Amino acid sequence: MKDLRINITGTSGQGVISSGDIFSYASARKGYYVTTYRAFPSEIRGDGKCSYCLRISEEKAHTVSSVTDIKVALDADTVFKNTSNLVENGVIIYDSNIITKTPQDIRKDIILYGIPLTDIAKKAASERSKNMAALGIVCEMIHNLNLHDQIIKDIQNRYKAKPQKVIEDNINAFNAGCEYAKNNLARHDRYEEAQMATSGSKLIMSGNEAIGLAAITAGCRFFSGYPITPATEIMEWLAKELPKFGGKMIQCEDEIAAIQYAIGASYGGVKSMTATSGPGFSLMQEAIGLASMAEIPLVVADVQRGGPSTGIPTKFEQSDFNAAIFGTHGDSPKIVLAPMNVADCFYQTINAFNFAEQYQIPVIILSDALLGPRRECVDMIDFDTLTITNREKYVPDGEEYLRYKDTPNGISPISTPGEKGGAYVATGLEHREDCSPTPDSPNHKKMIEKRFRKLETATTKFSKAKSFGDKDAKIGIISWGSTCGAVIEAIELCNKKGLKVEAHYPRTLYPFPTSWIEDFARNKETIVVIEANYTAQFKSTIVERCENFNKNLTITEYLKYDGSPFTADEIAEHIEKINNVKEQRKSLLTNRPEHF
Repeated sequence: MKDLRINITGTSGQGVISSGDIFSYASARKGYYVTTYRAFPSEIRGDGKCSYCLRISEEKAHTVSSVTDIKVALDADTVFKNTSNLVENGVIIYDSNIITKTPQDIRKDIILYGIPLTDIAKKAASERSKNMAALGIVCEMIHNLNLHDQIIKDIQNRYKAKPQKVIEDNINAFNAGCEYAKNNLARHDRYEEAQMATSGSKLIMSGNEAIGLAAITAGCRFFSGYPITPATEIMEWLAKELPKFGGKMIQCEDEIAAIQYAIGASYGGVKSMTATSGPGFSLMQEAIGLASMAEIPLVVADVQRGGPSTGIPTKFEQSDFNAAIFGTHGDSPKIVLAPMNVADCFYQTINAFNFAEQYQIPVIILSDALLGPRRECVDMIDFDTLTITNREKYVPDGEEYLRYKDTPNGISPISTPGEKGGAYVATGLEHREDCSPTPDSPNHKKMIEKRFRKLETATTKFSKAKSFGDKDAKIGIISWGSTCGAVIEAIELCNKKGLKVEAHYPRTLYPFPTSWIEDFARNKETIVVIEANYTAQFKSTIVERCENFNKNLTITEYLKYDGSPFTADEIAEHIEKINNVKEQRKSLLTNRPEHF
Protein backbone atom coordinates (compact mmCIF):
# COMPACT_ATOMS: atom_id res chain seq x y z
CA MET A 1 0.00 0.00 0.00
CA LYS A 2 1.48 3.32 -1.10
CA ASP A 3 -0.85 5.52 0.96
CA LEU A 4 -3.79 5.40 3.34
CA ARG A 5 -6.55 8.04 3.45
CA ILE A 6 -8.44 8.46 6.76
CA ASN A 7 -11.30 10.86 7.49
CA ILE A 8 -12.47 11.59 11.06
CA THR A 9 -15.77 13.44 11.42
CA GLY A 10 -17.93 14.69 14.28
CA THR A 11 -19.15 17.80 16.04
CA SER A 12 -17.38 20.50 18.02
CA GLY A 13 -16.12 19.19 21.35
CA GLN A 14 -15.85 15.54 20.31
CA GLY A 15 -12.08 15.67 19.84
CA VAL A 16 -12.03 15.30 16.05
CA ILE A 17 -9.13 17.70 15.60
CA SER A 18 -7.10 16.52 18.60
CA SER A 19 -7.36 12.84 17.60
CA GLY A 20 -6.41 13.71 14.02
CA ASP A 21 -3.42 15.76 15.17
CA ILE A 22 -2.20 12.95 17.43
CA PHE A 23 -2.51 10.43 14.60
CA SER A 24 -0.67 12.80 12.22
CA TYR A 25 2.24 13.48 14.57
CA ALA A 26 2.65 9.80 15.41
CA SER A 27 2.67 8.81 11.73
CA ALA A 28 5.26 11.45 10.85
CA ARG A 29 7.49 10.53 13.78
CA LYS A 30 7.43 6.89 12.69
CA GLY A 31 8.87 8.01 9.36
CA TYR A 32 5.80 8.17 7.09
CA TYR A 33 4.84 11.18 5.02
CA VAL A 34 1.72 12.97 6.21
CA THR A 35 -0.59 15.53 4.63
CA THR A 36 -3.71 16.82 6.37
CA TYR A 37 -6.76 19.00 5.87
CA ARG A 38 -8.65 20.25 8.92
CA ALA A 39 -12.16 21.69 8.56
CA PHE A 40 -13.61 23.63 11.49
CA PRO A 41 -17.09 25.05 12.06
CA SER A 42 -17.45 28.83 12.01
CA GLU A 43 -19.19 28.72 15.39
CA ILE A 44 -16.90 29.00 18.42
CA ARG A 45 -18.71 26.23 20.26
CA GLY A 46 -21.96 25.33 18.57
CA ASP A 47 -23.33 22.37 16.71
CA GLY A 48 -20.84 22.82 13.92
CA LYS A 49 -19.27 19.90 12.12
CA CYS A 50 -15.57 19.11 12.18
CA SER A 51 -13.64 17.01 9.72
CA TYR A 52 -10.04 15.84 9.73
CA CYS A 53 -8.61 14.35 6.52
CA LEU A 54 -5.31 12.55 6.93
CA ARG A 55 -3.17 11.00 4.22
CA ILE A 56 -0.32 8.73 5.30
CA SER A 57 2.07 7.73 2.53
CA GLU A 58 5.50 6.26 1.93
CA GLU A 59 6.28 8.95 -0.65
CA LYS A 60 5.53 12.65 -0.37
CA ALA A 61 1.94 13.46 -1.31
CA HIS A 62 1.14 16.93 -2.62
CA THR A 63 -2.43 17.18 -1.35
CA VAL A 64 -5.05 15.38 0.67
CA SER A 65 -6.80 12.87 -1.55
CA SER A 66 -10.38 13.36 -2.67
CA VAL A 67 -11.13 9.73 -1.77
CA THR A 68 -11.18 7.99 1.62
CA ASP A 69 -10.18 4.49 2.70
CA ILE A 70 -11.38 4.61 6.31
CA LYS A 71 -14.00 6.98 7.69
CA VAL A 72 -14.46 7.36 11.45
CA ALA A 73 -17.67 9.07 12.61
CA LEU A 74 -17.98 10.16 16.24
CA ASP A 75 -21.50 11.56 15.92
CA ALA A 76 -24.81 10.39 14.53
CA ASP A 77 -25.14 12.94 11.71
CA THR A 78 -21.98 12.63 9.61
CA VAL A 79 -21.76 8.83 9.45
CA PHE A 80 -23.55 8.13 6.20
CA LYS A 81 -23.11 11.52 4.55
CA ASN A 82 -20.68 11.92 1.65
CA THR A 83 -20.09 8.19 1.21
CA SER A 84 -19.45 8.76 -2.50
CA ASN A 85 -15.82 9.56 -1.78
CA LEU A 86 -15.19 6.20 -0.10
CA VAL A 87 -13.11 3.83 -2.20
CA GLU A 88 -14.55 0.48 -3.22
CA ASN A 89 -14.62 -1.71 -0.09
CA GLY A 90 -13.82 1.32 2.03
CA VAL A 91 -14.60 1.18 5.74
CA ILE A 92 -16.97 3.22 7.91
CA ILE A 93 -16.47 3.01 11.67
CA TYR A 94 -19.38 4.34 13.70
CA ASP A 95 -20.63 4.32 17.29
CA SER A 96 -23.24 1.58 17.60
CA ASN A 97 -24.29 3.01 20.97
CA ILE A 98 -25.84 6.01 19.21
CA ILE A 99 -26.66 4.46 15.83
CA THR A 100 -28.58 1.22 16.15
CA LYS A 101 -29.88 1.00 12.59
CA THR A 102 -28.06 1.62 9.31
CA PRO A 103 -29.75 3.07 6.20
CA GLN A 104 -31.10 0.57 3.70
CA ASP A 105 -29.77 2.48 0.70
CA ILE A 106 -26.12 2.47 1.78
CA ARG A 107 -23.64 1.37 -0.87
CA LYS A 108 -23.28 -2.43 -0.86
CA ASP A 109 -19.51 -2.30 -1.36
CA ILE A 110 -18.93 -0.30 1.84
CA ILE A 111 -17.77 -2.23 4.91
CA LEU A 112 -19.57 -1.10 8.08
CA TYR A 113 -18.09 -1.60 11.54
CA GLY A 114 -20.58 -0.65 14.22
CA ILE A 115 -18.53 -0.45 17.41
CA PRO A 116 -19.79 0.55 20.90
CA LEU A 117 -17.32 3.42 21.16
CA THR A 118 -19.22 5.14 23.98
CA ASP A 119 -19.30 1.98 26.12
CA ILE A 120 -15.60 1.26 25.44
CA ALA A 121 -14.66 4.80 26.51
CA LYS A 122 -16.90 4.80 29.59
CA LYS A 123 -15.56 1.48 30.80
CA ALA A 124 -11.93 2.51 30.30
CA ALA A 125 -12.15 6.17 31.33
CA SER A 126 -15.04 8.46 30.43
CA GLU A 127 -17.32 9.17 27.49
CA ARG A 128 -15.23 12.24 26.66
CA SER A 129 -12.43 9.90 25.61
CA LYS A 130 -14.51 8.28 22.85
CA ASN A 131 -12.27 9.84 20.22
CA MET A 132 -9.27 8.02 21.69
CA ALA A 133 -11.16 4.72 21.67
CA ALA A 134 -11.86 5.29 17.96
CA LEU A 135 -8.17 6.08 17.42
CA GLY A 136 -7.30 2.76 19.05
CA ILE A 137 -9.67 0.91 16.71
CA VAL A 138 -7.97 2.38 13.63
CA CYS A 139 -4.49 1.85 15.07
CA GLU A 140 -5.18 -1.86 15.55
CA MET A 141 -6.78 -2.14 12.10
CA ILE A 142 -3.50 -1.00 10.55
CA HIS A 143 -1.27 -2.60 13.19
CA ASN A 144 1.52 -3.35 10.69
CA LEU A 145 2.29 0.37 10.57
CA ASN A 146 3.45 0.05 14.21
CA LEU A 147 1.96 3.33 15.44
CA HIS A 148 0.77 2.17 18.89
CA ASP A 149 3.70 3.23 21.08
CA GLN A 150 4.23 6.50 19.23
CA ILE A 151 0.54 7.42 19.56
CA ILE A 152 0.79 6.95 23.34
CA LYS A 153 3.81 9.28 23.40
CA ASP A 154 1.90 11.85 21.39
CA ILE A 155 -1.15 11.59 23.67
CA GLN A 156 1.18 12.37 26.58
CA ASN A 157 2.70 15.27 24.68
CA ARG A 158 -0.69 16.64 23.57
CA TYR A 159 -2.08 16.78 27.10
CA LYS A 160 1.10 17.43 29.08
CA ALA A 161 -0.32 20.70 30.43
CA LYS A 162 -3.45 18.88 31.70
CA PRO A 163 -3.83 16.98 34.99
CA GLN A 164 -2.31 13.49 35.00
CA LYS A 165 -5.78 11.90 35.10
CA VAL A 166 -6.63 13.43 31.70
CA ILE A 167 -3.53 11.83 30.18
CA GLU A 168 -4.29 8.48 31.82
CA ASP A 169 -7.94 8.52 30.70
CA ASN A 170 -6.99 9.17 27.10
CA ILE A 171 -4.32 6.46 27.08
CA ASN A 172 -6.67 3.97 28.73
CA ALA A 173 -9.43 4.70 26.20
CA PHE A 174 -6.94 4.35 23.34
CA ASN A 175 -5.66 1.00 24.62
CA ALA A 176 -9.22 -0.18 25.19
CA GLY A 177 -10.01 0.60 21.55
CA CYS A 178 -6.96 -1.36 20.43
CA GLU A 179 -7.97 -4.36 22.56
CA TYR A 180 -11.55 -4.31 21.31
CA ALA A 181 -10.44 -4.31 17.67
CA LYS A 182 -7.95 -7.08 18.35
CA ASN A 183 -10.33 -9.39 20.21
CA ASN A 184 -13.87 -8.52 19.11
CA LEU A 185 -13.82 -7.05 15.62
CA ALA A 186 -14.78 -9.52 12.90
CA ARG A 187 -12.52 -8.25 10.14
CA HIS A 188 -13.41 -8.43 6.47
CA ASP A 189 -11.48 -5.45 5.11
CA ARG A 190 -8.20 -5.23 3.22
CA TYR A 191 -6.24 -3.08 5.70
CA GLU A 192 -5.14 -5.79 8.14
CA GLU A 193 -2.07 -6.52 6.02
CA ALA A 194 -1.41 -2.89 5.10
CA GLN A 195 2.29 -2.05 5.08
CA MET A 196 4.28 0.99 4.02
CA ALA A 197 7.95 1.85 3.81
CA THR A 198 9.22 4.57 6.13
CA SER A 199 11.61 7.26 4.91
CA GLY A 200 13.50 8.59 7.91
CA SER A 201 13.28 11.68 10.07
CA LYS A 202 11.25 14.65 8.98
CA LEU A 203 9.48 17.65 10.43
CA ILE A 204 5.71 17.96 10.65
CA MET A 205 4.20 21.41 10.97
CA SER A 206 1.33 23.56 9.77
CA GLY A 207 1.71 26.46 7.37
CA ASN A 208 1.07 28.86 10.24
CA GLU A 209 3.73 27.19 12.39
CA ALA A 210 6.17 27.31 9.46
CA ILE A 211 5.63 31.07 9.19
CA GLY A 212 6.27 31.46 12.92
CA LEU A 213 9.40 29.31 12.84
CA ALA A 214 10.76 31.20 9.85
CA ALA A 215 10.07 34.54 11.52
CA ILE A 216 12.20 33.58 14.52
CA THR A 217 14.89 32.13 12.25
CA ALA A 218 14.99 35.36 10.22
CA GLY A 219 15.54 37.37 13.40
CA CYS A 220 12.00 38.58 14.17
CA ARG A 221 11.84 39.56 17.84
CA PHE A 222 8.52 41.42 17.95
CA PHE A 223 5.05 40.30 16.96
CA SER A 224 1.83 42.22 17.48
CA GLY A 225 -1.53 40.85 16.51
CA TYR A 226 -5.22 40.47 17.17
CA PRO A 227 -6.92 37.03 17.18
CA ILE A 228 -8.61 36.20 13.90
CA THR A 229 -9.34 32.86 12.24
CA PRO A 230 -7.39 31.29 10.54
CA ALA A 231 -4.27 33.35 11.38
CA THR A 232 -4.45 33.15 15.18
CA GLU A 233 -2.21 30.08 15.28
CA ILE A 234 0.75 32.22 14.17
CA MET A 235 0.24 34.54 17.14
CA GLU A 236 -0.32 31.67 19.59
CA TRP A 237 2.78 29.85 18.40
CA LEU A 238 4.97 32.94 18.62
CA ALA A 239 3.52 33.78 22.05
CA LYS A 240 5.10 30.56 23.31
CA GLU A 241 8.31 30.61 21.31
CA LEU A 242 9.38 34.27 20.94
CA PRO A 243 10.23 34.78 24.65
CA LYS A 244 12.71 31.88 24.44
CA PHE A 245 14.72 34.06 22.03
CA GLY A 246 14.34 37.33 23.91
CA GLY A 247 11.39 38.45 21.80
CA LYS A 248 7.98 39.87 22.67
CA MET A 249 4.44 39.12 21.55
CA ILE A 250 1.70 41.67 22.19
CA GLN A 251 -2.01 40.98 21.72
CA CYS A 252 -3.54 44.29 20.70
CA GLU A 253 -7.06 45.71 20.90
CA ASP A 254 -7.56 45.49 17.13
CA GLU A 255 -5.75 45.07 13.82
CA ILE A 256 -5.11 48.78 13.38
CA ALA A 257 -3.18 48.85 16.64
CA ALA A 258 -1.42 45.58 15.78
CA ILE A 259 0.16 46.89 12.57
CA GLN A 260 1.00 50.25 14.14
CA TYR A 261 2.80 48.45 16.99
CA ALA A 262 4.79 46.43 14.45
CA ILE A 263 5.75 49.57 12.51
CA GLY A 264 6.81 51.28 15.73
CA ALA A 265 8.95 48.34 16.81
CA SER A 266 10.60 48.18 13.40
CA TYR A 267 11.27 51.94 13.54
CA GLY A 268 12.98 51.16 16.84
CA GLY A 269 15.34 48.76 15.10
CA VAL A 270 13.67 45.38 15.77
CA LYS A 271 12.59 42.97 13.05
CA SER A 272 8.81 42.89 13.38
CA MET A 273 5.69 41.35 11.89
CA THR A 274 1.95 40.99 12.29
CA ALA A 275 -0.55 38.45 10.95
CA THR A 276 -4.23 38.63 10.14
CA SER A 277 -6.97 37.51 7.76
CA GLY A 278 -9.20 39.37 5.30
CA PRO A 279 -11.24 41.66 7.61
CA GLY A 280 -8.15 42.62 9.61
CA PHE A 281 -6.10 43.06 6.45
CA SER A 282 -8.63 45.63 5.25
CA LEU A 283 -8.10 47.61 8.45
CA MET A 284 -4.33 47.51 7.99
CA GLN A 285 -4.27 49.06 4.53
CA GLU A 286 -3.61 52.66 5.57
CA ALA A 287 -0.76 51.62 7.84
CA ILE A 288 0.81 49.56 5.04
CA GLY A 289 0.89 52.82 3.08
CA LEU A 290 2.58 54.51 6.06
CA ALA A 291 5.30 51.85 6.14
CA SER A 292 5.76 52.30 2.41
CA MET A 293 6.01 56.10 2.62
CA ALA A 294 8.21 56.12 5.75
CA GLU A 295 10.31 53.24 4.34
CA ILE A 296 9.96 51.08 7.44
CA PRO A 297 10.67 47.33 7.12
CA LEU A 298 7.47 45.37 7.84
CA VAL A 299 6.15 41.82 7.30
CA VAL A 300 2.40 41.10 7.21
CA ALA A 301 1.01 37.57 6.88
CA ASP A 302 -2.53 37.46 5.47
CA VAL A 303 -4.06 34.00 5.95
CA GLN A 304 -7.01 34.44 3.60
CA ARG A 305 -10.50 33.14 4.30
CA GLY A 306 -13.96 33.30 2.73
CA GLY A 307 -15.30 36.85 2.48
CA PRO A 308 -16.35 39.59 2.26
CA SER A 309 -16.95 40.97 5.76
CA THR A 310 -16.96 38.25 8.42
CA GLY A 311 -17.76 35.79 5.63
CA ILE A 312 -16.94 32.17 6.41
CA PRO A 313 -13.95 32.37 8.77
CA THR A 314 -12.93 28.71 8.59
CA LYS A 315 -13.27 28.18 4.85
CA PHE A 316 -10.78 28.45 1.99
CA GLU A 317 -10.64 31.31 -0.52
CA GLN A 318 -8.01 33.25 -2.49
CA SER A 319 -9.92 36.51 -2.72
CA ASP A 320 -7.44 38.95 -1.12
CA PHE A 321 -5.25 39.04 -4.23
CA ASN A 322 -6.46 42.49 -5.32
CA ALA A 323 -6.36 43.83 -1.76
CA ALA A 324 -2.74 42.74 -1.35
CA ILE A 325 -1.53 44.19 -4.63
CA PHE A 326 -3.77 47.23 -5.15
CA GLY A 327 -5.33 47.82 -1.73
CA THR A 328 -3.32 50.69 -0.32
CA HIS A 329 -4.20 54.17 -1.56
CA GLY A 330 -1.67 56.04 -3.63
CA ASP A 331 1.38 54.59 -5.32
CA SER A 332 2.72 52.43 -2.50
CA PRO A 333 5.56 50.07 -3.35
CA LYS A 334 5.33 46.72 -1.61
CA ILE A 335 6.23 43.09 -2.25
CA VAL A 336 3.65 40.29 -2.21
CA LEU A 337 4.75 36.66 -1.86
CA ALA A 338 2.59 33.53 -2.22
CA PRO A 339 3.88 30.25 -0.71
CA MET A 340 2.75 27.03 -2.42
CA ASN A 341 2.95 24.54 0.44
CA VAL A 342 3.96 24.26 4.09
CA ALA A 343 7.70 24.06 3.38
CA ASP A 344 7.39 27.09 1.09
CA CYS A 345 5.69 28.99 3.94
CA PHE A 346 8.97 28.68 5.81
CA TYR A 347 11.26 29.72 2.97
CA GLN A 348 9.01 32.49 1.67
CA THR A 349 8.78 33.98 5.17
CA ILE A 350 12.59 34.03 5.31
CA ASN A 351 12.48 35.86 1.97
CA ALA A 352 9.82 38.22 3.29
CA PHE A 353 12.01 39.37 6.17
CA ASN A 354 15.08 39.61 3.94
CA PHE A 355 13.21 41.76 1.40
CA ALA A 356 11.60 43.91 4.09
CA GLU A 357 14.93 44.60 5.73
CA GLN A 358 17.03 45.05 2.61
CA TYR A 359 14.55 47.25 0.73
CA GLN A 360 12.89 48.93 3.75
CA ILE A 361 9.47 48.07 2.44
CA PRO A 362 6.29 46.28 3.56
CA VAL A 363 6.16 42.65 2.45
CA ILE A 364 2.90 40.68 2.43
CA ILE A 365 2.74 36.89 2.68
CA LEU A 366 -0.47 35.59 1.09
CA SER A 367 -1.37 32.29 2.75
CA ASP A 368 -4.92 30.96 3.16
CA ALA A 369 -7.29 28.81 5.23
CA LEU A 370 -6.19 25.68 3.38
CA LEU A 371 -2.46 26.23 3.74
CA GLY A 372 -2.31 27.88 7.18
CA PRO A 373 -3.89 25.13 9.33
CA ARG A 374 -2.73 22.26 7.10
CA ARG A 375 -0.02 20.01 8.49
CA GLU A 376 2.54 18.43 6.20
CA CYS A 377 5.83 16.63 6.48
CA VAL A 378 8.74 18.91 5.68
CA ASP A 379 12.26 17.75 4.92
CA MET A 380 14.74 18.58 7.67
CA ILE A 381 15.89 22.21 7.41
CA ASP A 382 19.60 22.97 7.19
CA PHE A 383 19.63 26.27 9.05
CA ASP A 384 23.31 26.82 8.30
CA THR A 385 22.55 27.23 4.59
CA LEU A 386 19.99 30.01 5.08
CA THR A 387 20.86 33.58 4.15
CA ILE A 388 19.60 36.17 6.64
CA THR A 389 19.65 39.82 5.54
CA ASN A 390 19.68 42.85 7.85
CA ARG A 391 18.86 46.45 7.06
CA GLU A 392 21.57 48.81 5.81
CA LYS A 393 22.50 50.78 8.91
CA TYR A 394 23.48 54.44 9.10
CA VAL A 395 27.19 55.00 9.77
CA PRO A 396 28.14 58.51 10.95
CA ASP A 397 30.52 60.13 8.46
CA GLY A 398 30.52 63.74 9.60
CA GLU A 399 28.01 64.74 6.93
CA GLU A 400 24.38 65.68 7.47
CA TYR A 401 22.26 62.53 7.83
CA LEU A 402 19.80 62.30 4.93
CA ARG A 403 17.44 59.49 5.93
CA TYR A 404 15.71 59.52 2.54
CA LYS A 405 18.75 60.16 0.39
CA ASP A 406 17.98 59.62 -3.30
CA THR A 407 20.38 56.75 -4.04
CA PRO A 408 20.83 54.85 -7.34
CA ASN A 409 19.09 51.72 -5.99
CA GLY A 410 16.53 53.66 -3.94
CA ILE A 411 17.79 52.29 -0.61
CA SER A 412 18.90 54.78 2.04
CA PRO A 413 20.75 53.81 5.24
CA ILE A 414 18.42 53.67 8.26
CA SER A 415 19.30 54.66 11.83
CA THR A 416 17.91 53.51 15.15
CA PRO A 417 16.45 56.13 17.51
CA GLY A 418 19.10 57.27 19.96
CA GLU A 419 22.06 56.90 17.64
CA LYS A 420 24.28 59.98 17.68
CA GLY A 421 23.79 61.95 14.48
CA GLY A 422 21.05 59.62 13.26
CA ALA A 423 17.93 61.46 14.39
CA TYR A 424 15.16 61.63 11.81
CA VAL A 425 11.39 61.95 11.50
CA ALA A 426 9.56 58.97 9.97
CA THR A 427 6.54 60.74 8.58
CA GLY A 428 3.58 59.76 6.45
CA LEU A 429 3.74 63.17 4.75
CA GLU A 430 5.71 63.49 1.57
CA HIS A 431 9.17 64.69 2.52
CA ARG A 432 12.55 65.79 1.26
CA GLU A 433 15.70 63.73 1.63
CA ASP A 434 16.26 65.31 5.07
CA CYS A 435 12.72 64.28 6.26
CA SER A 436 11.25 67.78 6.16
CA PRO A 437 7.67 67.65 4.78
CA THR A 438 6.89 69.38 1.52
CA PRO A 439 4.10 69.40 -1.11
CA ASP A 440 6.62 70.41 -3.80
CA SER A 441 5.70 68.69 -7.07
CA PRO A 442 9.21 67.97 -8.44
CA ASN A 443 10.20 66.54 -5.04
CA HIS A 444 7.11 64.31 -4.91
CA LYS A 445 7.94 62.97 -8.35
CA LYS A 446 11.54 62.30 -7.33
CA MET A 447 10.62 60.52 -4.09
CA ILE A 448 7.99 58.30 -5.73
CA GLU A 449 10.58 57.24 -8.28
CA LYS A 450 13.11 56.64 -5.48
CA ARG A 451 10.71 54.38 -3.57
CA PHE A 452 9.73 52.37 -6.64
CA ARG A 453 13.37 52.07 -7.72
CA LYS A 454 13.78 49.64 -4.82
CA LEU A 455 11.39 47.23 -6.54
CA GLU A 456 13.44 47.33 -9.72
CA THR A 457 16.47 46.39 -7.63
CA ALA A 458 14.54 43.68 -5.75
CA THR A 459 13.33 41.78 -8.83
CA THR A 460 16.76 40.22 -9.33
CA LYS A 461 16.47 38.57 -5.89
CA PHE A 462 12.98 37.07 -6.22
CA SER A 463 12.49 33.30 -6.09
CA LYS A 464 11.87 32.10 -9.63
CA ALA A 465 8.49 30.69 -10.52
CA LYS A 466 8.09 26.93 -10.26
CA SER A 467 6.99 24.88 -13.25
CA PHE A 468 5.61 21.33 -13.19
CA GLY A 469 4.78 18.93 -15.98
CA ASP A 470 5.77 18.64 -19.64
CA LYS A 471 7.53 21.70 -21.06
CA ASP A 472 6.31 20.80 -24.57
CA ALA A 473 2.66 20.74 -23.50
CA LYS A 474 0.26 22.95 -25.44
CA ILE A 475 -2.08 23.24 -22.45
CA GLY A 476 -0.77 25.31 -19.55
CA ILE A 477 -2.03 26.00 -16.05
CA ILE A 478 -1.14 29.22 -14.28
CA SER A 479 -2.03 29.53 -10.62
CA TRP A 480 -0.65 30.63 -7.27
CA GLY A 481 -0.52 29.61 -3.64
CA SER A 482 -2.04 26.52 -2.07
CA THR A 483 -3.72 25.18 -5.22
CA CYS A 484 -0.30 23.81 -6.18
CA GLY A 485 -0.62 20.34 -4.64
CA ALA A 486 -3.93 19.56 -6.34
CA VAL A 487 -2.58 20.87 -9.67
CA ILE A 488 0.57 18.71 -9.49
CA GLU A 489 -1.49 15.58 -8.87
CA ALA A 490 -3.99 16.61 -11.58
CA ILE A 491 -1.11 16.79 -14.07
CA GLU A 492 -0.10 13.26 -13.05
CA LEU A 493 -3.67 12.07 -13.66
CA CYS A 494 -3.70 13.74 -17.08
CA ASN A 495 -0.35 12.16 -17.99
CA LYS A 496 -1.75 8.71 -17.25
CA LYS A 497 -4.37 9.40 -19.92
CA GLY A 498 -1.78 10.61 -22.42
CA LEU A 499 -2.55 14.30 -21.98
CA LYS A 500 0.43 16.63 -21.63
CA VAL A 501 0.03 19.60 -19.28
CA GLU A 502 2.47 22.08 -17.74
CA ALA A 503 1.77 24.30 -14.73
CA HIS A 504 3.41 27.59 -13.77
CA TYR A 505 3.48 28.98 -10.21
CA PRO A 506 4.90 32.47 -9.59
CA ARG A 507 5.73 32.84 -5.91
CA THR A 508 6.12 36.61 -6.21
CA LEU A 509 2.79 38.21 -7.11
CA TYR A 510 3.95 41.81 -6.87
CA PRO A 511 5.85 43.29 -8.57
CA PHE A 512 3.67 41.41 -11.03
CA PRO A 513 5.63 38.60 -12.76
CA THR A 514 4.75 39.69 -16.29
CA SER A 515 7.87 38.41 -18.05
CA TRP A 516 7.76 35.00 -16.32
CA ILE A 517 4.15 34.48 -17.37
CA GLU A 518 4.80 35.64 -20.94
CA ASP A 519 7.79 33.30 -21.25
CA PHE A 520 5.76 30.36 -19.95
CA ALA A 521 2.89 31.01 -22.37
CA ARG A 522 5.11 31.37 -25.44
CA ASN A 523 4.61 27.80 -26.72
CA LYS A 524 1.11 27.27 -25.33
CA GLU A 525 -2.20 27.16 -27.20
CA THR A 526 -4.43 27.26 -24.10
CA ILE A 527 -3.83 28.68 -20.63
CA VAL A 528 -6.16 27.83 -17.74
CA VAL A 529 -5.88 30.16 -14.74
CA ILE A 530 -6.96 28.34 -11.58
CA GLU A 531 -7.91 30.36 -8.52
CA ALA A 532 -10.36 30.30 -5.61
CA ASN A 533 -12.41 33.46 -6.09
CA TYR A 534 -15.46 34.53 -8.10
CA THR A 535 -14.01 37.50 -9.99
CA ALA A 536 -10.92 35.79 -11.48
CA GLN A 537 -8.63 38.36 -9.86
CA PHE A 538 -5.34 36.79 -10.96
CA LYS A 539 -6.55 36.03 -14.48
CA SER A 540 -7.85 39.58 -14.91
CA THR A 541 -4.47 40.97 -13.91
CA ILE A 542 -2.69 38.63 -16.32
CA VAL A 543 -4.88 39.82 -19.20
CA GLU A 544 -4.31 43.44 -18.21
CA ARG A 545 -0.56 43.29 -17.61
CA CYS A 546 0.74 40.78 -20.14
CA GLU A 547 0.93 42.06 -23.72
CA ASN A 548 3.37 39.73 -25.44
CA PHE A 549 1.15 36.67 -25.87
CA ASN A 550 0.88 34.94 -29.23
CA LYS A 551 -2.27 35.83 -31.14
CA ASN A 552 -3.69 32.30 -31.10
CA LEU A 553 -3.40 31.85 -27.33
CA THR A 554 -6.68 31.19 -25.49
CA ILE A 555 -6.79 32.23 -21.82
CA THR A 556 -9.62 30.89 -19.72
CA GLU A 557 -10.23 30.39 -16.03
CA TYR A 558 -11.33 27.63 -13.68
CA LEU A 559 -12.75 29.14 -10.50
CA LYS A 560 -13.97 27.76 -7.20
CA TYR A 561 -15.56 29.89 -4.50
CA ASP A 562 -17.69 27.57 -2.34
CA GLY A 563 -15.16 27.44 0.51
CA SER A 564 -13.82 23.98 -0.31
CA PRO A 565 -10.36 23.32 -1.78
CA PHE A 566 -9.67 22.19 -5.32
CA THR A 567 -9.19 18.46 -5.82
CA ALA A 568 -6.85 16.83 -8.31
CA ASP A 569 -9.74 14.87 -9.86
CA GLU A 570 -11.87 17.91 -10.67
CA ILE A 571 -8.93 19.85 -12.12
CA ALA A 572 -7.93 16.90 -14.30
CA GLU A 573 -11.53 16.50 -15.47
CA HIS A 574 -11.70 20.21 -16.38
CA ILE A 575 -8.44 20.00 -18.35
CA GLU A 576 -9.74 16.95 -20.21
CA LYS A 577 -12.89 18.83 -21.21
CA ILE A 578 -10.83 21.76 -22.49
CA ASN A 579 -8.63 19.41 -24.47
CA ASN A 580 -11.66 17.65 -25.98
CA VAL A 581 -13.15 20.98 -27.07
CA LYS A 582 -9.81 22.00 -28.56
CA GLU A 583 -9.53 18.73 -30.49
CA GLN A 584 -13.11 19.05 -31.75
CA ARG A 585 -12.36 22.53 -33.08
CA LYS A 586 -9.26 21.26 -34.85
CA SER A 587 -11.29 18.45 -36.37
CA LEU A 588 -13.94 20.86 -37.63
CA LEU A 589 -11.34 23.10 -39.22
CA THR A 590 -9.52 20.17 -40.81
CA ASN A 591 -12.61 18.41 -42.15
CA ARG A 592 -14.84 21.37 -42.99
CA PRO A 593 -16.58 21.46 -46.43
CA GLU A 594 -15.04 23.54 -49.20
CA HIS A 595 -17.81 26.15 -49.03
CA PHE A 596 -17.47 26.54 -45.25
